[in-house]
Parts: sequence; structure tokens; C-alpha cells
Amino acid sequence: MQTSTEPTTNCAATAASRAQLMLQRTELRDSMDHRMAEASTMRSDVSDGHGETEHLVVAEQHDHDARLDAITRSALADVEAAIQRIDNGTYGLCADCQEEIPAERLEILPATPVCVRCQATYEVA
Repeated sequence: MQTSTEPTTNCAATAASRAQLMLQRTELRDSMDHRMAEASTMRSDVSDGHGETEHLVVAEQHDHDARLDAITRSALADVEAAIQRIDNGTYGLCADCQEEIPAERLEILPATPVCVRCQATYEVA
């Protein structure tokens, strides 16, 4: 008999989720590494006579890159937290209400820490 702290997701589904999460983690890390490499090759000094317009374009690009980096770091943290939940044996349990997250939701959003009902409360707030 299972206790209320043990998710009922089966081993095959959890293994599939782990594989998907590991792939996502690799892709996110590669994406960050690629953007960092691109940023290091971009010119940092635009004072070659192109004027204020180029400065604005470069500033906008830096802002865009910073937002992408923040989104990627957040997604990477979510993926790593899900992998940790697998390792801890709590994967598949809602972090808020402790109810089991439906397998269909985990298939679509393997890094999600919450069930649909709890997610809806976040979206309303």
C-alpha cells in the first residue's frame, strides 16, 4: 500500500520523464552557452561614428539578450528541480496540495511542480 507521500506514477513513466528532462537540461545549457559565445564576439564599443541610433539598437539587443537569459535560467532551474524531485521520490506530487499530478500533465509539462488546480490559483492571483 502506498502512503500519501509516494507518487503513484510508474517507473517507466518516471524514467521517460527523466530522459526528457535531461534532454531539456542539455538543450537549455547549450542555448545559454551559445548566446554567451555570441555575446563575447559582438562588438562592445560602437563609438565608430554610427551615432546614437546604433547605440540604441545595441542597448535594445542587450536588453533582449538579458530577458532571454533570465527566461532560460528560470526554465533550467525548473528542469533541475524536477530532476531533483525524481531523485527524492516526490516527482508527480503537487508541491502545494500533495495530490498526484495527472500523468497526462507530466507528459506535456514534465518540469511542472504543481497540479492544474494549484496552477490555476497562481494564475488568478
